[in-house]
Amino acid sequence: MTSLRLPSLEVKGFRAFRHLRIERLGLVNLIVGKNCTGKSSLLEALRLYAHRGSPEIVKELLAARDEISGAYRFERADEQALVRAIRHLFCGRQDLAVQPKTIQVGPLDSPEDTLLISTNWYTERPVAEPDQRRWHKVEPDQVQEVDSLWLGIEIGLGDKRLFSSPLHLFFDRSFRFLPRPPGGKSIPSIFVPANGLDGDQVGLLWDKVLLTPLEEDILNGLRIIAEVRRLSLLGEMKQKGEARIPVLSIAGYEEPIPLRSMGEGLSRLFGIALALVSASDGLLLIDEVDSGLHYSVQGDLWRLIFQVANRLNVQVFATTHSWDSIEGFQHSVRGEEGMLIRLEERQGEIVPILFDAKRLSIATRQDIEVR
Repeated sequence: MTSLRLPSLEVKGFRAFRHLRIERLGLVNLIVGKNCTGKSSLLEALRLYAHRGSPEIVKELLAARDEISGAYRFERADEQALVRAIRHLFCGRQDLAVQPKTIQVGPLDSPEDTLLISTNWYTERPVAEPDQRRWHKVEPDQVQEVDSLWLGIEIGLGDKRLFSSPLHLFFDRSFRFLPRPPGGKSIPSIFVPANGLDGDQVGLLWDKVLLTPLEEDILNGLRIIAEVRRLSLLGEMKQKGEARIPVLSIAGYEEPIPLRSMGEGLSRLFGIALALVSASDGLLLIDEVDSGLHYSVQGDLWRLIFQVANRLNVQVFATTHSWDSIEGFQHSVRGEEGMLIRLEERQGEIVPILFDAKRLSIATRQDIEVR
């Protein structure tokens, strides 16, 4: 099996996870569980980790759940709104002003590779020299001695500090991260939501694989449903929002056919296959992997995912509620390359139950409920 970006995972203080420990991960990981057990939150934690706590990713996570406005630019007058928004990321959504809170995401027993997102207090000081810092972190034992305080965020990877400033700067798109220290570089990753990739992202990813051998992997994905010969994107992206249109050449038809006119299933396969080949040496995160797909194609999809993930060293994390998807996964997994992770709530804590290929085979053969 190829090397894993994450051989294990520990998440502390994020969303529903007070302390989640997954002792072993596979190359391809299928996440299941009842509603409100943290499946989507686990994908969010992985996005945070891959992007090293990037402000843009934090804003995307909050906006996707209507926890923050999509405008993304704030002034100091919005400080309380920012505090109310950011607390949704922290377990329990407690008042962040009471005491500092910390989120941790990373592999088990690897403090140097652990992402840390902490709340802190900051104060503003006059700047006399150009290289002096305007905002200064206030230590907890000095809070009572400072008149003007602003809640802020500090982000680090192990002992390397990536960002440290008040919230209104964190959410200001004109403000940049500090220069990346060694080891602070993001991990290549692509997130495929349940409703698919947006048009802008499709265009950007397609241009990178165009006229490369990876095109054939995408066509093989589409051929699970239809006899597709070629695929192309029509139009030019002149500005954001003007997405190009995927069209297909299909056996038996003389004219190109728009991908979307062929139905939701083919569009879903295209998005997953395009993201898969674009996530080389990184992470692919798929929410509701079976969305829009008939049960009869689940096995073929998983075989494609396992094959390409092995060849391109892509570690895959996908969620599902579908038993058909689980069965297709089980029939495609070999050895230790796949892992099914069931999330359960026990006495207020989310705990993982792991099924490797052998355990999963027994469960599906005996119709044991693992969703």
